Amino acid sequence: MLLDISLPDGDGLELAKLVIDEQPRVKILAISSHHDPWTMLQVQRIGIHGFVDKNDQRPAVLTEAIHAVLGGRVFYTQIVNQSSAAIRRDPKSFVRVLSDYEMRILSMIGESKSDDEIAAALNVASATVQSRRRDIMRKLDIHSTPKLIHYAIVNGLTRAEQLGRKKPT
Repeated sequence: MLLDISLPDGDGLELAKLVIDEQPRVKILAISSHHDPWTMLQVQRIGIHGFVDKNDQRPAVLTEAIHAVLGGRVFYTQIVNQSSAAIRRDPKSFVRVLSDYEMRILSMIGESKSDDEIAAALNVASATVQSRRRDIMRKLDIHSTPKLIHYAIVNGLTRAEQLGRKKPT
């Protein structure tokens, strides 16, 4: 399956996870212009069989990737490994210092959601979200909400094109 991660009506990473869970024999080669740390981490965590950065590659690379994945090999362009190495080197990387729950909250903060909106989505008290926001800011050494939003977007926890889009329920 050749899958663009940026779908007009949803998240390609979520679709890839669903396909891998329900049809484990299907091989997925993802292409994307997104190569932020979060996306690269998810490509590897989900178990996507290949990834090609469509900004930087020649058509021959896509052909090579298709043949590799069809042959049962994993094929990642260099950006995946570079991103993984950067995360491993950074002691304050979000992956190292935040829990999955905190990353989910950070993603919603990146969407400019209020504490009340996040609390409603997570079925927790607003005070809990406020406390987690403070924890996230402390752990990342970020001291304002606008900078936290920027961090979430730059690191791919929130994608600019998803802002304002309602998530399917």
